[in-house]
Amino acid sequence: MERYDSNFDHVGDFVERWNASVRRTRLWTIVLGVLLVVAGICSAADPYSIYATIQIFVSVALIVGGAAQALSYAATPELFRSPSTLIMGVLNPLLGLMLLVLPTYLTASTMVFLLAFLFIIAGAERITFARRMRYFQMGGSGVSTATGVINIIVGVAFLLMPLFSSLVLGYLMAGYLIVGGVCILVEGISMKPISR
Repeated sequence: MERYDSNFDHVGDFVERWNASVRRTRLWTIVLGVLLVVAGICSAADPYSIYATIQIFVSVALIVGGAAQALSYAATPELFRSPSTLIMGVLNPLLGLMLLVLPTYLTASTMVFLLAFLFIIAGAERITFARRMRYFQMGGSGVSTATGVINIIVGVAFLLMPLFSSLVLGYLMAGYLIVGGVCILVEGISMKPISR
């Protein structure tokens, strides 16, 4: 662990790193958001017959997305790290592996609760990150706050209706993918270099 250096410009370091990679990050964020939305729409169109096919793609998307979150946590400067990003980096691949390996009748109720917690944790992480952005006077924090609130509302709805949620698991997976994809897409579109 590095010692805190009061003379080091943490904000300036973050701004330099951000500006150096914002275009690449924006592109990959938008691509990932579009892929998640398309997978969610396909899953919602016919959740039962297409479930087996979508199951593989959704599993891979969750595993890759989780690995990306874990790498993002490691690459983020220590002052801006959020433990919930690391938690999401562990839970998303877990959900992807469960979806890929276990039969639906075993994972239905467990997946509903896991999805609910994923939404709530992701929402809390977005709101926390938005607070940090506002504190350091960086723009675009409103989008992050809005997506965080939406994620928390959807997660609480899943927790309050677990039986109903497990009956419509295919639609829930579609909802998770669409909401998550739209949130990522909106954040990707709103990314821009930070001027100081």
